[in-house]
Amino acid sequence: MPQKVVGVLGGMGPMSTADLFVKVVRATPVTREQDHLHILVDNNPKIPDRTEALRSGDTAPTRDALCETARNLERAGAELIGIPCNTAHAFLADIRASVTVPVTDMVDEAATRARARFGERAAVGLLATDGTLAAGLYRDALERHGLIAAEPGSDAQAIVMGVIDEVKIRHVSGGCAEKLEKAVEDLSGRGATCLIAGCTEISLVLSHHAPALPWLDPLQALADALVTEATGRPPRS
Repeated sequence: MPQKVVGVLGGMGPMSTADLFVKVVRATPVTREQDHLHILVDNNPKIPDRTEALRSGDTAPTRDALCETARNLERAGAELIGIPCNTAHAFLADIRASVTVPVTDMVDEAATRARARFGERAAVGLLATDGTLAAGLYRDALERHGLIAAEPGSDAQAIVMGVIDEVKIRHVSGGCAEKLEKAVEDLSGRGATCLIAGCTEISLVLSHHAPALPWLDPLQALADALVTEATGRPPRS
């Protein structure tokens, strides 16, 4: 089958967007350079903060920026779109309605993979933004797949948000991992036996510094799903 052109609605944050690009390239089954996918990246860090929009209720500027960026990708030739930002998936229905091409649901892809990896009724600890938790994105997706979501207490969640902000500005450091260990301990105390990196900045940290609990990377789930949809073939392991 002809390959589809992949569009990446990125910039939230830029390092996560770059990481998704690398993951897609590595996951694409190829025998020569020309077999790789045509990927269009709109790295748009000017999209207003998703968590702040959900907190304040003033969602229109964020929604409109996400939809316009998706339309830009479609106009440029994207036939399939992925969004390497978990919290942006609170606006997924609006984004999908703004374009005529498919937009992959990273949250559902991650929940599907979590069921396969961790088993039914597993208690999955969430390391995510306040916005993602408030919107219930992973809580609802995990429940649909027969899993249980465990969320951090307020002090641990404040640590998670601090790490996310630090990664967006300074990238990953050993200090980020040390801070996250406290949040993982909190989740373990609440019954979590595994983790989902429910923010792409958390994915970056855990990729460099593995946590005490087994974890799943939604960025990898998204990359694999994009490769499968764009090529009609399973991703390269």
